[in-house]
This record gives sequence, C-alpha cells and structure tokens, in this order.
Amino acid sequence: MSYRRRMSAKEHRRQIHRRHITIIAACIVLAVVVVGGTYGITRLVLQKSKPAAAVNSAASAVKKPAASQIPVASTGNPNRRGDALEVVKTNLTGYRAKYSQLYAKRKVGQWKNAEKKTIYLTFDDGPSPLTPQLLAVLKKYNVKATFFLTNQPEQKNDIHYIRNIYESGCVCAVHSACHNYKKIYASTDAFLADFDEMYQIIQKETDGHCAPFFRFPGGSNNPRMTAPVHQQIIQEMLRRGFFFYDWDVDSKDAMGAGADAIFENVAAGMRSDGNVILMHNSAVKKATLSEVGNMIEYGLQNGYTFKALDGTLDPSMYCFSTKTMIPLLKNNPNFRLSAKHEARFASLLGIPPASSGSSTSSELSTAVANTVSNGGGE
Repeated sequence: MSYRRRMSAKEHRRQIHRRHITIIAACIVLAVVVVGGTYGITRLVLQKSKPAAAVNSAASAVKKPAASQIPVASTGNPNRRGDALEVVKTNLTGYRAKYSQLYAKRKVGQWKNAEKKTIYLTFDDGPSPLTPQLLAVLKKYNVKATFFLTNQPEQKNDIHYIRNIYESGCVCAVHSACHNYKKIYASTDAFLADFDEMYQIIQKETDGHCAPFFRFPGGSNNPRMTAPVHQQIIQEMLRRGFFFYDWDVDSKDAMGAGADAIFENVAAGMRSDGNVILMHNSAVKKATLSEVGNMIEYGLQNGYTFKALDGTLDPSMYCFSTKTMIPLLKNNPNFRLSAKHEARFASLLGIPPASSGSSTSSELSTAVANTVSNGGGE
C-alpha cells in the first residue's frame, strides 16, 4: 500500500511538472504572436505612409538597375547635353521624306583628334552566341568596346544580347540588318530601309541609345555601290545627323586569319599608331574571341588606353571616302572637323589654304552658324 502511495505521489509531481511546462510554452508562443503581430502592423503602417513614387522606385530597383545606373558610352543618348540637331524636315520628297524617326538626337559639333596610344576595339556582325564570352573578357579588363550590329537570319536567337552589350557600358551602333551588299547598295532608298530596320531594333534593346554613327558593310568604299548611290547615301545620312567610321587597323579575321595572325595584325597596328581596330563577333569568329584578352594585355603592358567610340573622334582619319564625305560637311551645321583636319582638308572644304588653321575655325564656324544642311571588312 505504501508503495502505491509513493508511486501516486511521484505521478502527481510529474503531472504538476508537465502542467508548468505547458503553461511556460503557451506563454512563449503567446509572446511570439504578440511581438510578430506588433511588428507586422508597424511595417504596414510605415509602408502606407511612404510616397507611392518611393515604393515604385524600390520595386523597379529590384527588377533591374535604373537607367542612371547603367554605364552609357553612346552619344546616341537623347539626354546627353548638347545642341539639338539642325535639320530641315519640311517639303521633302522621295527617300528624304521617309523614315521620320530616323534622325540623330543631337549635333556632334567639332570632332577631336585621337589621343596618343588610344585604342578603339570595334566588332562587326554581332550579336552571336560568342557575345556573352566576349563581354566577359572585356569586363575582366574593364575595357569598353564598340559593336556594329546586324540582324541576319542566323542571329534570330541572339538579338537579345544587344541589351547585354548596352548594359555592359559598350556602344551599340548600326552595321546593317541583312548585310546583303546587293540588296542594301541597290539604291539610297534600299540602304535607308535596311538601316532603319537595324536602328529601330537597337533603339528598342538599348532604351533609345543607338549611337549616331555607323559602319558601312564592307567599308565606305565598297565597290558594290555606284558612285551616285555612294554620294547620295553619305549625303542623306549626314543630313539626318549620322556619320560613319571605317578603320585603320584590320585584324584580317574576316579573311580567315588564324588566332596567332589576328593577334600579330592587331599588335602591329598598335605599334604603327593605329587607333580603330576592325574585328568581328559572328558565331564563327572563335579565333578572334580567343585573342581579345591577349590584345588587351599587350596593350596595357605597353601603355595603351582602350576606349569605346563615343562620337567625338574625328572620323576623317578612319575614312576610305574622304573625297566624297569631306565636301558634304562644308555647309552642315551638325558636324565640324578638328582644327588639324580642317587645315588638312582645306581644299575639299573650299577654305583657302592660307587661312586654314586658327582663322579657318572662325570662318567655318560663321558659315556653319548661318546654314542648315539640305542634304575590307564584312
């Protein structure tokens, strides 16, 4: 009997102990609920008190970086400081009356000469499956480049890489939509149609930051253009505020050069004071991709600086068609050669050689202020 009583007493103490534990656990749970509820209510009140604009801004920041946070190298930025383009848009006929959105946003003004030992890496025919790898190499060395882009059938799954190029801080510019010489050089109208197609694609992918310069497929001296079409295209593009760059260093990757030869061609061009390097970013140019890092390392080790084209570099030094282009600049208020090249091309600009140089600048400036314009690689 005493044993049963002892067991009963023990059981009673256990029950009391379990009851205490249950009460303590319930108190803890209740405390957590109260604290959590108070925190949630406080956050809700604070959230409601924030301005709607601030909430929307925070939400957009999570989705993608704000436009102001994306490095922009292109002079095609419509918010860039500078005078508005001066152009006549009334009483136009033919191809001049078409493509009403195909105008640069700002005038370039006076171009500058290249700085010593400055290199501009340019890649034609992208984007391609190799573009992400190329951008990774450029990022590794903190180098920006310029991409002259196309929209050929085999690129249909790669066009979205244009946004990657833009958001990396590199420059996106027009090369051609179809890259078919016979088609685009058939007439000025045909060239404009192809250019506008590619321009609108780039504008969409870069939020309106397509560069105001381009590169002719095959170079500005492509023999597939007749002389009249050649002149009309350059004149019309200048009227619309667009100009072009050829190159002065050819990697020869378009001709099938191997990796070692591509590197040597570029390095030799650097040593010869070349600035604008022609390369390609199509899907088959793996040899080019393999040497970009080596080119950059070679350049950095030898005191070179790498930049993307921003539209301020005087294109006359990298132009295969100076005899056609330079005279067309004479009365165009949106462009002006550097002082050095005004003197160099004084005869093509119609400036007396004796007055070229410092006086040339004032004479051309006066003429520009009072006039509105009317008009190798792959």
